[in-house]
Amino acid sequence: MSELKEIFASYKKLSFTDRIVFYTTLSSNINVHDDNLQDFLVKTRIAGGNACIYCEGSYVVKNGKHKDGVQRFLCRDCKKSFIPSSCSITSGTRKNLSVWAQYLKCMSDKKTLKETAEECSISVTTAFYWRHKILDALQEVTDRVYLDGVVESDETFFNVSYKGNHKKSRRFIMPRKAHKRGNDIHKKGLSSEKVCVPCAVDVEGITFARPVKLGKVSTECLIDVFSGMVSPSAVLCTDKERAYRILARNEDIRLIQTGTDKRTTSGDGITYGIQCINAYHRLLKNFIDRFHGVSTKHLEHYIIWNNLITNNKRSKTEIISLMFVQILRRRLTVHNSDISARPPLSFVT
Repeated sequence: MSELKEIFASYKKLSFTDRIVFYTTLSSNINVHDDNLQDFLVKTRIAGGNACIYCEGSYVVKNGKHKDGVQRFLCRDCKKSFIPSSCSITSGTRKNLSVWAQYLKCMSDKKTLKETAEECSISVTTAFYWRHKILDALQEVTDRVYLDGVVESDETFFNVSYKGNHKKSRRFIMPRKAHKRGNDIHKKGLSSEKVCVPCAVDVEGITFARPVKLGKVSTECLIDVFSGMVSPSAVLCTDKERAYRILARNEDIRLIQTGTDKRTTSGDGITYGIQCINAYHRLLKNFIDRFHGVSTKHLEHYIIWNNLITNNKRSKTEIISLMFVQILRRRLTVHNSDISARPPLSFVT
């Protein structure tokens, strides 16, 4: 019994992040179907430091219970009342913690909505909204990306898709005639029917990409995407696109430009190329193709998802732990209606 007490005492000393990593590692080997999400959130978000979810104040007291038995808390500093899942993407859910853990495992396995819904015993609609709530929470991870060393960069393109935006919607007006299957693009080349996605990958395998505009890449969109994200000591390798020269001058980064399938040897004897970024493009397109057409409004989410699970520096357990930490820790509330109301093009055209 003394050893068990020592384990509990050690667990209480763990940080919020370490508790979730510990739980995720444990839950991959132990049946946790009886674990309650609210109880776990009490232990990780509130217990110990008694931190307020809104102001992070330490003067938090219990404030009665809901009819379903969920404990409410009151912050004496900001006077706000809350439950453990308040101001998180799990807000409003009635599913146990094990369902969220299983859902994250399905995401790490790149499963479709139908496969995920069947495995987690939830509806396809719920699976869809959970996917985008989780990816909203993971946006912060992408925003912290910093590329260093040899950085290869190039843009790729996806067909514009208004999938999911129905003609009966009061908020959406179809800007063109609907395309029939097998005839998706009516204009040749880099037209306004193509979404430009600048991408970059460094020597550590860290990747970043974001849809920014329709049609051909421009200097303005490259600066918007990569400004402050590439280390001044990095070496930027690109194709012959002129816009990258202006980007390199603007960011004061050394630039080496080469042909698509060629390598260039610099004066210091180092060979540079853009084969890694081309390989990344293939992986990204294969990932997107798996879901049989991704709406342009959600394209950035799928890019974030791909970048997270294809990082060869992380194991599957580490990926699930990272997602678990982020979705429970981040103070973010996303309603289903918020996802549905998003504009068909998330960037300024």
